[in-house]
Amino acid sequence: MEEKITLPRVVWGLWRIASWNKTPQELAKMMNMLLDIGVDTVDLADIYGDYAATKLFGEVLKADPTLSKRIQIVTKADIVLLSEKHPEVYVQHYDTSAEHIIASVEQSLQDLGRDYIDLLLIHRPDPFMDPLEVSQAFDELYNEGKVHAFGVSNFMPYHHSLLSKYTKQPLLVNQIEISLMHPNPFLDSQIPYMMENDITPMAWSPTGGGRLFTSEEQKAINLRLALGVIAHNHNATAEQIAYAWLLNHPSNIVVVAGSSNFKRVKAAVEAEDILLDRQEWFYLLQQATGESVP
Repeated sequence: MEEKITLPRVVWGLWRIASWNKTPQELAKMMNMLLDIGVDTVDLADIYGDYAATKLFGEVLKADPTLSKRIQIVTKADIVLLSEKHPEVYVQHYDTSAEHIIASVEQSLQDLGRDYIDLLLIHRPDPFMDPLEVSQAFDELYNEGKVHAFGVSNFMPYHHSLLSKYTKQPLLVNQIEISLMHPNPFLDSQIPYMMENDITPMAWSPTGGGRLFTSEEQKAINLRLALGVIAHNHNATAEQIAYAWLLNHPSNIVVVAGSSNFKRVKAAVEAEDILLDRQEWFYLLQQATGESVP
């Protein structure tokens, strides 16, 4: 089966949209500005904003009806939160049943006022997962045209290989935590596995949820100093170098930049043009791990 989605190198993350205090009109304006610089994809999940994010972005699409056909939407399903909106839930859990996955997509489509999701991800590995149920849900959603492509999030290679064994649709993406604050995927089997199997890595929290520039832990302080040195070499900002460290990797990482500030997302896009040499890349890895490579 042919790939059904092409992602830009930077995606607009809407994890915190419920706390941004922006009107739908303001966010629609920002979406148009992002489209002008090549960011045509947004990243959502059914649970973001205590189940409010997709509805809030649906209001953005209503504010500018031209946007819906010009953008791609990534969303996720399977986490079930403790929430006043779901009083029947008494323990946070995962639900990868076909019924839950399909219901999540149906709700997202209703919230967004759209006929289809461009890319659906299973949000977290489910220790109670029946891969046949997931495959059933994917088949139904794909055949009905409600989801065009599929992937996963936070999956280790063994989770991915298990699910991909049973799904007809290829799992094109794995969205994982990866940054200078969390470089583990480069050092364990995650990134090599994705490169071997033509899976696109998406990086959530590419600046460690902001900790890279706000934390007073020694690791963050060391990294800020190192980033400052390399930023000076490239006439760039430290934040751009943090993005470039990911974007330069040959696995073609897609960065999820989650900010309501246009300049912050634009900085990530501009980082695509920064070429780090091999020593600069390893210098930052050394600061991230606290030790030299063997």
